[in-house]
Amino acid sequence: MRNNALRKAAVTALLTASCLASAAATPGDAPVAPVDSLPAAWQLDAQYFQTTPSDDRWWDSFGDPVLTALIRRAVDNNYDVIAATKRIEAARQTWRAAKGGYYPTLGVTAGWSRDRTPSTATGYHGHSETMSYFSLGLTMNWEIDVFGRVAAQAKADKASWQASVADYDATLVSLCSNLAKAYFQLRMAQAEHDVAERNIENAERLLKIAQARYETGLRPLVDVVQARMVLGDTKSTLPALEADISTAINEIALLVGEYPDRLGNLREVFPLPQTPPPGAVGSPQSLLRRRPDIVAAERRLAAQAAQVGIAKKDFLPVLSVSAGVGTEARSLKDIFGAGSLYYQVMPTLSWTIFDGMARNARVAMAKADLEAQIADYNLTVTTALQEVNNAMVSWLSLADQLVYREILLRDARRELELQTDRYTQGLNDFSDVADAQTSVLQYEDALVRTHASGLAALVTLYTALGGGWTQTEP
Repeated sequence: MRNNALRKAAVTALLTASCLASAAATPGDAPVAPVDSLPAAWQLDAQYFQTTPSDDRWWDSFGDPVLTALIRRAVDNNYDVIAATKRIEAARQTWRAAKGGYYPTLGVTAGWSRDRTPSTATGYHGHSETMSYFSLGLTMNWEIDVFGRVAAQAKADKASWQASVADYDATLVSLCSNLAKAYFQLRMAQAEHDVAERNIENAERLLKIAQARYETGLRPLVDVVQARMVLGDTKSTLPALEADISTAINEIALLVGEYPDRLGNLREVFPLPQTPPPGAVGSPQSLLRRRPDIVAAERRLAAQAAQVGIAKKDFLPVLSVSAGVGTEARSLKDIFGAGSLYYQVMPTLSWTIFDGMARNARVAMAKADLEAQIADYNLTVTTALQEVNNAMVSWLSLADQLVYREILLRDARRELELQTDRYTQGLNDFSDVADAQTSVLQYEDALVRTHASGLAALVTLYTALGGGWTQTEP
């Protein structure tokens, strides 16, 4: 069913993108592609509604002030975000430059020249002519946009600017999600380090019990050796966990755009945040208006459709007007005198008749690029649908796993208590206690990792949606 829905969405996206491209070749903004044929719902029922990426503040749902502070700093300092901001400004200025074609170009000229004509050229032996000329004028050149060439270029540049804005939103989405995941990795490594230290204390207690029973002659030396092995194995995990903590801090520093020593004491241990209650995330139709990469692909499609129109307009004539007005005189004192005024008006209609099929090639190239953009848009939409469905399934699957992990850990701790009691009573071997101790460590680690994976899956869902969510009123 899911594959059928994806194939259906792919065909729909291709057809609607084609409509969008056709409309984009005419003046005005390209309409947004209709989404009536997309799947009506996700694989899970909806309990949440979406907000825009700039307003949602999804990270507040984790209730972690450190994470909130880091994200605020990252939005201000991250180099990818700064670069995306500059690209928006560059695209906006390109659009402004294109709109400048609607207006005439005015210029001011001023000059002076001095010419000497030799006598051999004037025909009078020994008599040369020397003359000075002063000029001051105003010039104008204007391509009158009768056939919409300037309008089409401005439209293409506007769509490119809108795509750069969507790219900025996508950069923010990626930054916040990657930072949250790095932060959860840090807290997970710290939690695992705490688990290891607690198990080291318990292993040391068991080693004392084994030594006491060996010294009293109740148990063989092998029990002491096994207890030391359990203790040493647990201690061996600490260096790797400390390295994981440092690595996570360095990754956070890179995303925030600061050096690690300027981020405060991230090594201070805090627990992993609680996972917000699970829920679904709106409708597939809303995804097309929300996810930045879909918006960017749509606007690039509109820009390329406008390029097809621009290429076709090369077959049409160009109407332009050149004009000038000013004064000219041989003497500077006569520059504004009577009779020094001159002017000219020169309308021109130019039309290329033959250019070796170059214009046909440019139109064909623009159409091929448009078809490629349609395929990219189609792929972006279907990929987004798949990513959201996968993220939702993964999120709730990890939530179920967390419940089972908690049950397993509770039973493992109970088994360790029972095996320890039996050992002190001489009813079993220390190997049974060692196995139970190892199981507790493994299940505690698994619980921490599942908890962190659940948080990361929730962030992945946020990334797939292109924004966060808020819970509806009951």
